[in-house]
Amino acid sequence: MHVRGRRGPVALALAAVTVGLAAACSDAGTDAQPPATKNVEAGAPDAPAPPRPLCEDGKPTSDYPAGPYEVALTKTLPPELAWDGPDGRVRIKDYYEPCAPSSRLLVVRTGAAWCGSCLWHATHTKRLFGDARYASRLLLLDLVVADRDNMPVTAAAAAEWKAQIDAPGKVAMDSEYTLKSVLSGRSALPEYVYVDTKTMIVTSVDADPDPDLFTNKVLLELALLDRQPRPPAVETTRYDDLLTENEWDMVRDMRLVAAPPPDPTNEYGDLADAAAFGKVLFEDKGLSPSGTVACASCHDASRAFADATAQSTGVGRMDRNSPSVVMAAHARWQFWDGRADTLWMQALGPPESAVEMGSSRLFIAHQIASRHAATYTAIFGSKYPLPDLTGVPPAGKPGDPAYDALPAATKDAVTRIYVNVGKSLAAFERSLRVKPNALDRYAGGDKTALGDAEKRALQAYFKLGCAQCHWGPNLTDDAFHALRFPTGRQDKAGDRGRFDVLSTLAAQEFVASSKWSDAPAAAKLLVLPAAPSMIGAFKTPSLRGVAESAPYGHGGTMKELADVARHYGERGDAVAANEAAGTVEEWVPSFDVNVQRELPNILRVLKADLAP
Repeated sequence: MHVRGRRGPVALALAAVTVGLAAACSDAGTDAQPPATKNVEAGAPDAPAPPRPLCEDGKPTSDYPAGPYEVALTKTLPPELAWDGPDGRVRIKDYYEPCAPSSRLLVVRTGAAWCGSCLWHATHTKRLFGDARYASRLLLLDLVVADRDNMPVTAAAAAEWKAQIDAPGKVAMDSEYTLKSVLSGRSALPEYVYVDTKTMIVTSVDADPDPDLFTNKVLLELALLDRQPRPPAVETTRYDDLLTENEWDMVRDMRLVAAPPPDPTNEYGDLADAAAFGKVLFEDKGLSPSGTVACASCHDASRAFADATAQSTGVGRMDRNSPSVVMAAHARWQFWDGRADTLWMQALGPPESAVEMGSSRLFIAHQIASRHAATYTAIFGSKYPLPDLTGVPPAGKPGDPAYDALPAATKDAVTRIYVNVGKSLAAFERSLRVKPNALDRYAGGDKTALGDAEKRALQAYFKLGCAQCHWGPNLTDDAFHALRFPTGRQDKAGDRGRFDVLSTLAAQEFVASSKWSDAPAAAKLLVLPAAPSMIGAFKTPSLRGVAESAPYGHGGTMKELADVARHYGERGDAVAANEAAGTVEEWVPSFDVNVQRELPNILRVLKADLAP
C-alpha cells in the first residue's frame, strides 16, 4: 500500500497479505475448490458437501459470490454497492466475471474534482491504463466524492469530471466516500482499490501512485492472480533524482501565469484607466468617514497585500485575518468563506462593514462626486454619468432610514457609483503581477534554483499530499476545506465559515447574476443547501507570497510557517473542541515532527514579489 509518509512497512505487510490471498483465491471462479472432507470411520455422518463452483458449463452458478461481505482489504465487497453516475446506475455486482478465462482487475479510483493530484491521474488515464501488457485485463471505475468547491458531487459535476478523463471508463458519484474503510490509514487522493473480478475480493490498495508504481502494482497483482512468478519491477523514473513523473508534471504546471482569467461580469476589469483609478481608491482613506481606513490599511503591498495582525483592525476589530489580495484576481471565490463570487463584489463588502471602513454607498458617492468626478466621468461617464446629488443625504446604505426613504431611481444611481468603485478596485487588483520565484525557475528546468533542503521539502510536499489542494500556477484549489484552524472570533466561538454563507449567497445584492453584473449569465452555479462538511470550511489560500503574509489561518492565530506545518501534521488534534468548528477531512494525512520542520523550507521560496 502506497500511503503518504508510511510506505515501507505497510507496503511489505500488504504485499504479503496479497500473495497469500492470491494463492488462496485466484482460481475460485473455475475448478479450484477445497478438498472434500473424507469419512475415516464406517457409519460416520456424511462430510459437508464441497461448495458449489462459481461457474459450470461456462455459466455463472450465482449472480455474486457468497458472503460474508465487507468493505475491507482481503474481503469480498458487498453486492449491494452501487452508485449513480452521469450515464446511469453503476453496480459493483455488474463487474463480477466468474467464468472469465482469467481474472481481471477492477480498479476503483476515488478522487475529487478539487484535487490536483486527482486531476493529473484523470488526464493521464490512458498513460496509466494503456500498457499493452495489461490493458485488456483492467476495468476502471472512477468514484467522485466532491465537486470543485468540495461540496457533495452532483450529476453535472460528475459529467464535468468524466469529460476530463482521457480514456473511456465509468464515472459515478460517491459523496459518502464508500471505500474509505479499505485503507488502513488516511492517505492522499486519488485512492486506488484493486478488485479481483472472479471473486470480488479486494486484493490491494494504493494512494496517488506514480506511473511506474502503478505499472509494478498491476503486473504484480495479475501475476499473483495467475499464479505466475513475480515479474521484474520497473525502475521508477525521477527528475533530478527527486520527483516522479506525475510530481514533475505537477511542478511544471505550477509555473506562474501572468494574467488572471477574464471576468466577463466586469467590463472595466482590464481597462488601464480603471486600474489606475482603482489604485487611487485603494489607498484613499477619505472613503471612510473616520478618515483613517483604506483598503491598503489591511492589504499592505510590502506584506503580499495582507497585514501583520492576527485579526485585522479597521474602525473596529474583525474576526478574521486579512487574506492576501496579490493573487485574488486569479481566485474563483473571494473572502475566507467565499461570500463573494467576483472580485468587484468582494471590493464592495469592506466599505459598508461596520468594523472595517464603517462607510456607506451614499458617503462614497458624495466623495466620488466631490473629489474624483473628472476621473470617474472619463471612465464611466459615457454609460453612467454622475447624477446630481443635491439634496441626497450625506451617508446611508440599505437598512438605514436615510437611504431607504430615497426614490428607487436615486438609490439605483447611487448604487451604480458604488458598483463602479468596486469594479475599479477590482481592475487595480487584476493589474497586479508578481515575479517568478525560485520554484518557477526550478519548474522551468533550472535545477540549481532550489537547494538540497528545499528539494527535500518539495519531495515531502508531494508525499504528504499537499499537492491535493495546493496545485496549479496559484498553488490553490480554490475550494473549501474543514481543517480546524483556531477561531479568531472576538467571542471565541468556533467559526463555521462556508456553511454560514452558502444559504444566502445567491440572493446577495451584488452577486454575479444580479443586474449590477455586466454578464449575469456568466455567474457561477451554486450547489445548495450547504452540506454538513462545509461547517468550519474555509477557502484554500494561495501559497504564493505565503512567507510574507504571516500570521496564518483564517483566525490569524499561527505566527510561523512551522506552526502551520505542525497543525497539519497533527491534523488539528491540538485544537480544543470549542476553538474550531467542523471535522477534519479523511484525506488529510498526519506526519511526524521531522517532516513538520522540513516542510517550511519549500514554502519560504514561494515569494510573490511585485513585478514592475
